Amino acid sequence: MSSPRRTSQPLGHRVLVIEDERQSTQAIVALLDAAGFRSVTVADTARSARARLDELVPDLVLLDLRLPDGNGVDLIPVIRAKAPRTRILVLTVVTTTNCILSALQAGADGYLYKDDLDIRLVHAMQDLLKGGAPLSSGAARVVLDHLQLDAPGIAAPRLTPKEKAVLELLAIGHGYGDIANDLGVELNTIRTHIRSLYTKLGVENRAEAINVGWRLRLLREPDRDAAVAVGGRGDPGLCK
Repeated sequence: MSSPRRTSQPLGHRVLVIEDERQSTQAIVALLDAAGFRSVTVADTARSARARLDELVPDLVLLDLRLPDGNGVDLIPVIRAKAPRTRILVLTVVTTTNCILSALQAGADGYLYKDDLDIRLVHAMQDLLKGGAPLSSGAARVVLDHLQLDAPGIAAPRLTPKEKAVLELLAIGHGYGDIANDLGVELNTIRTHIRSLYTKLGVENRAEAINVGWRLRLLREPDRDAAVAVGGRGDPGLCK
């Protein structure tokens, strides 16, 4: 793991790290120490995080979403109520659309995947403290898709019940033969449904069909989690 160069002057910003995984906590604290952040407090549960917030007003909170006794998204309004000026950066492995949007709508100022921990954490924190809103590229894509989906003139095509069923089965990784068996029809019939589905969605393959299906809300979020080709990681029910 590459570490940022140690700063010559300690940084006075108070940081609260809400993270239950020991290895992640150690990596985060090491990065912060190397970057000059000296006032770092750690909480490994939602309960202990609430207690820490009664004791201090952090300048910045690094928040995991999957905690042993609760959902990190539910802590965001608590942090906002106790410390309105505190900047909140979600730092998590959870990449599902529901969680990204729920966290940002609840009041998070940024959303960073743990895959970006080494190369982006310190810069993201510095950006936050200057008023920025750092997002991992995947999270930024989710936000853009959401905004574009809500733009005027974008409407989902009308699918037949069979086409919708085919799309849902494609999204969870079923092959053509499996879909035919599940729906009790001939394989050639499934091929016909898929051709019609692709035409309506304006796509050429399964991955594109699934992606458009998510964007147009033709698929439910758990289907996105189950998809192998492009799916995000995390618990399907975490941010419902």
